[in-house]
Amino acid sequence: MPERRRQPSHDAAWKQFFALSVVVEHLLRGFFPEVAALLDFPTLRDVSGEWVQDGTRRRGDSVWRVRYRDGTDRSLMVFLEFQSAVDADMARRVLRNVGMAYERVRRNGALDGDDRLRPLCVVVHAGSRPWTAPGAAARVEVSGTGEVRSPMSQPYAALDARRHAREHLPTRNLVSTLFGLNRVRAVDDVVAPLAELGGWLPGSGIRAGPVRAAYAEWPATTMPTLFPGTSAGELVGRLTRTGIEEEAMAVTVLEERLRRQLRRVRRDGEAVGMERGVELGVARALAGLRDLLHGQTTRKFGADTGTRVAGLLAGIGDMGELQRVGDWIMDCETGAELIARFGNGAARD
Repeated sequence: MPERRRQPSHDAAWKQFFALSVVVEHLLRGFFPEVAALLDFPTLRDVSGEWVQDGTRRRGDSVWRVRYRDGTDRSLMVFLEFQSAVDADMARRVLRNVGMAYERVRRNGALDGDDRLRPLCVVVHAGSRPWTAPGAAARVEVSGTGEVRSPMSQPYAALDARRHAREHLPTRNLVSTLFGLNRVRAVDDVVAPLAELGGWLPGSGIRAGPVRAAYAEWPATTMPTLFPGTSAGELVGRLTRTGIEEEAMAVTVLEERLRRQLRRVRRDGEAVGMERGVELGVARALAGLRDLLHGQTTRKFGADTGTRVAGLLAGIGDMGELQRVGDWIMDCETGAELIARFGNGAARD
């Protein structure tokens, strides 16, 4: 039997994305602005490697070092860990990795001038369950002298990619876009974060090539897990690569292209739940699509509108009409506008 090709893991996809220095910079600037204000980002460099101590070999997910901007010889070492599952032992792991790093840097004579190593440890969690492991700091504190405080009882900061409040995400930020992609629950949900990215990245001064490649690889790695039995990952990766490459392309062009292609995917029976729905029967497929539309409505317009739309969906028994309702959800700006479309009988136009 031929060997099955092993797909990259979810954690590996995050690690690959954060191999770009501009992504690490966006993480610090967007989510730890008080820390970022201390740093000289042109000196940011990847020092990921194996920390060896007492014959034990450990590898951190991603380790970066950046100098302070105040003219001193101080530097910050940023340790990043990427988790798709809650690890109750994370605090101990973080402290152990920092200890190993200190010993290696000390042996290499590369500590700061005061013989210190200044760590900032961040866990990026992308799992389905909330991050509940002990030891996570609610916020990173900076002293008046510019020292990042990391008490032993709370040695790391945790960012929950699926639960970080959307309204609190920094704008024009590569990590925010990644968090937006990580929380999608339907193929159509990829339109908004990618359209926004296509709108601001070309004029940002960021080298688009490596970013384009990372974003094109991301859905190919993660979306087959989110949407099994569909070609969503391949489709979105291809359109992302093309859209970001066309630097003059407006947001609306990318958005319309994604919408058009995703409609075609749905018509071909490759959208979420459709393939399984055919196997289980038309009735169950219709019920599954109604549930999906109800969920999309609730996330965009709130629970009250979601409840009203659920009742209206119950009276629609045609797959094509339900798909058109999905287009309305994307197009409408308010819940009232969406409800009005049902009242006008537009689903059957």
